Amino acid sequence: MKSDQPYLRDLLLIGGGHAHVQVLRKFGMKPEPGVRLTLVSRESATPYTGMLPGFIAGEYSQSEIVIDLLKLARFANCRFIEANVERVDCTDQRAYLGGERPPIRFDALSINTGGDCTLDISGGELVEPVKPIGRFIQNWSTTTTKLIAIPKPRIAIIGGGPGSVELAIALRHRIGSECEISLVARHHDLMSDHGSIARRHVATALREHSIHVVCSFNVVAVERHVDGNALLIRNEDGAGIACDHAFGATGVGAPAWLRDSGFEVDENGFLQVNRYLQTETYPSVFGAGDVVSLVGQPRPKSGVYSVREGPYLAENLRRYLTGRRLRKFRAQRRALALIRTASGHATASRGVLQASGGWLWRYKDWIDRRFMTRFQELPSMASPKHVYRGDLEREAPDSTMRCGGCGAKLGADLLQRVLHRLDIHAPESVHMGVGEDAAVVNMGSATLAISCDGFRSMVDDPWRFGRIAAHHALNDLYAMNSDPSIAVALVTVPLMSDALMEEDLFQLMSGALTVFDESDTALVGGHTAEGAEFSLGFTVAGTTGFNVMTKGNLLPNQALVLTKPIGVGAILAGGMDGRCDASAVEKALRIMDQSNASGMQIFTDYGVSACTDVTGFGLGGHLGEMLRASGVSATLELGAIPILREAIEALLNNIESSLQKNNEQIIADCSYDCSSLDPRLRMLADPQTSGGLLAGVDAEYADSCLSDLRRVGYTDAQVIGTVDGRIERVGQITIRS
Repeated sequence: MKSDQPYLRDLLLIGGGHAHVQVLRKFGMKPEPGVRLTLVSRESATPYTGMLPGFIAGEYSQSEIVIDLLKLARFANCRFIEANVERVDCTDQRAYLGGERPPIRFDALSINTGGDCTLDISGGELVEPVKPIGRFIQNWSTTTTKLIAIPKPRIAIIGGGPGSVELAIALRHRIGSECEISLVARHHDLMSDHGSIARRHVATALREHSIHVVCSFNVVAVERHVDGNALLIRNEDGAGIACDHAFGATGVGAPAWLRDSGFEVDENGFLQVNRYLQTETYPSVFGAGDVVSLVGQPRPKSGVYSVREGPYLAENLRRYLTGRRLRKFRAQRRALALIRTASGHATASRGVLQASGGWLWRYKDWIDRRFMTRFQELPSMASPKHVYRGDLEREAPDSTMRCGGCGAKLGADLLQRVLHRLDIHAPESVHMGVGEDAAVVNMGSATLAISCDGFRSMVDDPWRFGRIAAHHALNDLYAMNSDPSIAVALVTVPLMSDALMEEDLFQLMSGALTVFDESDTALVGGHTAEGAEFSLGFTVAGTTGFNVMTKGNLLPNQALVLTKPIGVGAILAGGMDGRCDASAVEKALRIMDQSNASGMQIFTDYGVSACTDVTGFGLGGHLGEMLRASGVSATLELGAIPILREAIEALLNNIESSLQKNNEQIIADCSYDCSSLDPRLRMLADPQTSGGLLAGVDAEYADSCLSDLRRVGYTDAQVIGTVDGRIERVGQITIRS
């Protein structure tokens, strides 16, 4: 993320709830100079509660009911970190996340995580909670597959509010008439907080959908039935209700970490906030939605209040950080509940207002779609552009949305022209130099492999960026079968307040250090500088053994084995402007955040002598280097190359890395039997960051090698082709589709 003005304060948003998405949109529409936003969320997409029943019934697709948090964060120039919060230290102003990563600092904190419906009873883990909804939606496909596979499944829904009613009716539409659905409520009547007319409308709808209602049944335990598959839901009298699957749609529970963090909470553990949506004990902490309890304004848990709190929360966060008077939030006494009671039919309940009909469903659908459109169809924010005139325009490089990571490398043709112009003289102690992944130097008592690599940031999370940059640098050594031992860093940090610069540098180097510790590599020094944007590079060195893997040792008839899928370049390019969704970007990050150390060890066990790591010049470019160095050619099986599905979709939507066009020069020299526009073919030019290893393996042992690679975590490893060895066609790549 970039800013024309240095950042001075950190605003940390925990959770991607209905209030926080409005905060992001408002800061995107009107940025606050000097304020940096960071969103931490356990999911990369947040669903809209009001459309969940329609999704379950099959009326809405998943894409229609979720807000892509990464895309929204990009719009707001906000850093996005997908992680779980474990606790908050308000005295030290730090939020502690799961895993080995360090805590994140803040100057102001806002919490809008929502709650969950997990039952705190014996066997409660056997019940699938509807909240958090994000997790429920992720599991929905698996759940429906399971239910449809059961002949006449018995489904129980524990809960007696509007949410449980909507879930029951939606399940009837989704699963069909063959299933048995029971609503199990603790109170003597369903929807006891609503008027009698609305309750009658709901009761009629439940009867019409053949849904069995069991009231005054206080669930105290859930246990496995004697047959091992079915469940038995028991009340305090020992009576039981048998079912094949149980959903929990009870009242919302508060996250335990709120109480553990020392916040003032109500009797149910919810964060207490005043009329400014601010905690009294810690004025820098704000909150909204189901996770809070409004002091002096007790209200039921409903997404309606979270939506209404959003604009006030955004304004008060802005005012707090700029030292201005806060604005009071007055919660409406009654919220309008629009309950889906059939396809195209809804019941309304708000105090004395109680009605039912198709027009209410159309009204609800209009409200829901209008809300989602605000976050799914974000306006284009114009930025000033410098326009070249006359002859200058023809020579101007394309400067729009340049990629980070290895997508920011100089093109291979430009680099080769420079190397040819340089008068490079290597001393006798250099066994291997320019052209290999690392230089191999005889230091007298030892032979060292030395390499350097780095790039500007391609990811919001500095800790994750540090890990990926460290992996990437070490991969040059792994590609040559060298054990890394030392690393030296070169870091550029953009100008911010001292506190923010210190924190970001700490996060960055903490991430890198976790990777170096895993590989027994000592970080022995480095250099830091101020610059326009984040960049990180490492010089790494390690010892080599007798079997130094090089690019030039490919042999005829060897199998070409690739350890990781390709396509991260296109996905990262799409992630920069929100055209690739958060789940695709997270998949690419997981691939980049995987070490090549285990792959190197397996290749060593199989006697591999030719290897390289696939990075900025793409699979085609790096394979071409190996073929020319070895004096051979190769045939690739296009269908065997592991390519990320999301990357193919990106190319089809004209999303590509800024290095793509330069890299595609290698394709022009290939022989292929498919269209030049085939996205799989073009993926050979996609620049990788922290990519996999490409090696020549004896064909006799290729299957065994693949099995071992997959066993240690390279699940997408594949044999992608063979070395031909036709000397008259040195460097030629033949591609069969």
